[in-house]
Amino acid sequence: MQAEWDKLALAKGTVFHTTAFRDVLLRAYGYTCGYHAVVDEAGRIHAFVPLVIGRSLSLKKAGVSLPFVNYMDVCADSEEAFQFAVAAAAGLKDKLKLAYVQLRLKGQQVSDPQWHACLQNFTFVLPLADDEEQVLALSSSSNRNHTRKVYKNDWFDVSLDHSHLEAFHRVYVKRMKQLGSPAEPLHFFRQFFECLPDNSTLLTVLDKETREVIGGMLLLTSPSNETLYYPYGGTLTQYNNKYLNNFMYWEAVRFGIRSGMKYLDLGRSQTGSSHYKSKEKWGAKPQQLTYLVYSGGAAEQGPPDKESFSFFIELWKKAPSFMTDKVGGVLIKYILP
Repeated sequence: MQAEWDKLALAKGTVFHTTAFRDVLLRAYGYTCGYHAVVDEAGRIHAFVPLVIGRSLSLKKAGVSLPFVNYMDVCADSEEAFQFAVAAAAGLKDKLKLAYVQLRLKGQQVSDPQWHACLQNFTFVLPLADDEEQVLALSSSSNRNHTRKVYKNDWFDVSLDHSHLEAFHRVYVKRMKQLGSPAEPLHFFRQFFECLPDNSTLLTVLDKETREVIGGMLLLTSPSNETLYYPYGGTLTQYNNKYLNNFMYWEAVRFGIRSGMKYLDLGRSQTGSSHYKSKEKWGAKPQQLTYLVYSGGAAEQGPPDKESFSFFIELWKKAPSFMTDKVGGVLIKYILP
């Protein structure tokens, strides 16, 4: 069913709905595939739920659509097919002996009270235009000034050469530790260039004097919805006073425009966080994400909330790097982020 699955994914979904992204997750983490399709009597697909089965930190068996993806609307060609798919997803809890099933929706709503909703997360979408100045005009005045200043001073170079992947990963791991989170291992990022070579771009920033990689982003183009996604990235904080983030984000905007994309998705943030506020400065609008959990009435079976991790987040920040660097790539699989 792969060809028909991908045909519907490219018509009604995103790059994350494709079977190629499924390969990224299964190759990198060894999850079990729980993808399910809604078909008619002739075997034609009308909807599908991309679902992977893994163990949570408490070792509970869970089905998530999808870990490592900020949102994943159910791909369906009609409202009837969508409702059937959601009901079928709930049924997978018992069928596959799961503690819970989680759906991460953006543009869809589920009225069934048996699905518990978490509304803490937002994604930020910046509209792109052929005229770069039109996009920059959406920013706050201070953000525009910092962006222009960084180019005037000519401190950095940009590269789209994915041979910088290892250097980018070192920066990424360091930044994630500062934020209190384990980082995805290097082989996870390599899977994007193996499974999704036409959609994956590594944008890195180099210090013009030292030629060292000091920041970067993994970018994914999704032609079906004309969106450029920024799911992973980071910079060295010692360059904050040179507005490195402004340079990197603006290079992503320019890349998105050149690639024919109409939107730049800047990723997930929670209300009140520093990342939430910084994305607003670019003129990106917050869009509510609805994370739904079905546990068959057992609320304690769902994923833990962020507050319950606060102690471990602070511990991770303070733990020695030689320990977190080794453990983080293994641990991230069980967080089902």
